[in-house]
Amino acid sequence: MSTRPYVEHVYSNLKSPRPNGDAWGIDLGQKTLLVGSNTSHKSTIVQAVELAIAASADDVIGRSVVSDAALLLTLAPGDELGVTARLSDGSIANYNARREDGKVKRPQHDGPGAQSLVHRSVAAALSGSATTARKAFLEWSSGDTDRTDVLACMSPALHGKYNDIAQHRGRGLDETKTLIEVLNYANSRSREISKEIKGAELIIESIGDAVDARPSDEDLEKMRFAVADAREILNISINQAKGGLTQEDKDSKIAEALKKKQAWVEYKQDAEFSLRDLESQLPHKGENVDNAIAIVDIAVKHDLAVCPVCSSRVGLEHLKTCQSFYKSQHTQWESQSKQVLESIAAAKERIVSGDKNIAAAEHELQELNNQPLVGGDSRAIPVYDAQARLEAAMGALSKMEVLKDRWSDLINAQERVQSLGEDQTGYRELRSSCEKAVGHLLHEQARNFTEVVQKFLPDHWVFKIELMDGEREVFRMGFVRDGRLHCALSGAEWATVITAVSMAVTSKLKKDDPAILVPYDRAWDTRTLSAVMRGFLAFEGQVIIASTVRPMGRPPKGWTIIDMDKVSKTWVEGEKDEEAETEPEPKAKRKAPVRKKVRNEGGISVISRSARKLEEMGYNVADVLTMSKETAKHLIDNNIEPTLVEILPDGGFKVVKVDNVLPINLPPAP
Repeated sequence: MSTRPYVEHVYSNLKSPRPNGDAWGIDLGQKTLLVGSNTSHKSTIVQAVELAIAASADDVIGRSVVSDAALLLTLAPGDELGVTARLSDGSIANYNARREDGKVKRPQHDGPGAQSLVHRSVAAALSGSATTARKAFLEWSSGDTDRTDVLACMSPALHGKYNDIAQHRGRGLDETKTLIEVLNYANSRSREISKEIKGAELIIESIGDAVDARPSDEDLEKMRFAVADAREILNISINQAKGGLTQEDKDSKIAEALKKKQAWVEYKQDAEFSLRDLESQLPHKGENVDNAIAIVDIAVKHDLAVCPVCSSRVGLEHLKTCQSFYKSQHTQWESQSKQVLESIAAAKERIVSGDKNIAAAEHELQELNNQPLVGGDSRAIPVYDAQARLEAAMGALSKMEVLKDRWSDLINAQERVQSLGEDQTGYRELRSSCEKAVGHLLHEQARNFTEVVQKFLPDHWVFKIELMDGEREVFRMGFVRDGRLHCALSGAEWATVITAVSMAVTSKLKKDDPAILVPYDRAWDTRTLSAVMRGFLAFEGQVIIASTVRPMGRPPKGWTIIDMDKVSKTWVEGEKDEEAETEPEPKAKRKAPVRKKVRNEGGISVISRSARKLEEMGYNVADVLTMSKETAKHLIDNNIEPTLVEILPDGGFKVVKVDNVLPINLPPAP
């Protein structure tokens, strides 16, 4: 049977009982039993392994899966917590957390990850509801399930809805996980829609009991007209209250204003006639006089001898003569036209004045026409009454508009309830069909999965999973005794079942991923412990069991038994390096190591006197953990510097050829 990488050695200052809180270390086997009293640091070993592998630990102040660095630092003797684990493939897993200046730094972790501690997720799933357990079990046990298998379990009318959701929720997942995702989504949407329906129903309930009759559009239009009429009456009443004119006075003032306007119209017409007459009296001035002046001015200014217009070479003196002639012509015209021009300007001013006075007269006429007559409008009422009438009309309109909005809210809520109800029915049908598919696939996979779990259990324990109770879907698991399924298991039995199921689930991991299972400590008795240890030997991964008792009889071969009371005493007394009581087992040929970077920034010191010495000599943590005891002893005894040797994956070393280096004796063969 092929084996997965497992933790061979771990050292840490976690809950350190050593003097000054120094780090401790211990070797582990692929199957390890930690035996000792309740204060022998069994949980310390387990938590250190969990931290190195997954950066979290169980049973920390009564909590499970704790990754909070501040809380984990309470397990350290000082402001730093470090764990280093060496795996059987040569790789190194590290966890380091520290506190600096009163602040907890982000922990550093280099390890396989939480997926290697399969028993955590298994225990969480099996401790939940039957629905949760069924879905989890399907993921664990599913084989080559495809879309056709799933769709065969539901109505064709739901295929489109399922495929649409699966396309988005199941991207990158296998069909079994996609089914679970669709089931979860349908269940979630059904619950969300229930909340939305309840909210809409509350709106209906709050409106429906107190709402008046719904106003029609015609009623609203009539009320808007009533508001406009009331506003007009208020304006009439206000003007009436300010004082008005009799019809006779009004007619007289209008006639006077018309007469005034007519006078100004005639005044403007007379000015316009004068303007035309004056413009005709202006003396004639040649059209081109001004242009000629401008041209000869330029020519004279620039001393030109050529005419700028015709290019004739007339000479500068001729051009100056032309300049004088044209200017005298212009001066003579201005003299003759001065008086006429002044009269023209005056006529234009009279025209502008006439326009202004005509506009004023027209405004006066408009004001007079709008002036109320004393007792002239029968709609006029006291201003107070008119204002009250307008306010009443506006209040009635506002109430009708609010009532219309409430009715709109009521209708929208009713329509929403209906629409949501249809959606909910669809999601409930989909959820039911997905659950049916889960049940169908479960029944197909249950037998095979049960057989896999059974091979990790003691021979006389018969494992069974029950999925139906009559017509009701359930999830029960336990052991068959006297032809009946017993689900009320003891603590040790439950821990065994969880672990055996986890072993079966491990097949979902990659072949080179570690699988490290830690059965929960549930007061093992010697007989049960012995049987369970024999059953667990079939598992290809690592198992670490903590117990206060030893197994009955001779321990099964393949298990490493560590007396934690002795180990703890050694840690405390510091008399010698830690030793484990182990059952001999043939060592499998070690695979070539997969090297990982060792993070040791501010890391903890090594664990034993020899390791400390090697570290002082300059050897790094990874090499110290890899080298055999014989190699370590030889390097120390001969004071060999790390630059002169290369530590090999099997724990030995080879000499690095360097000029002027004396020969190095190799350690004896192990």
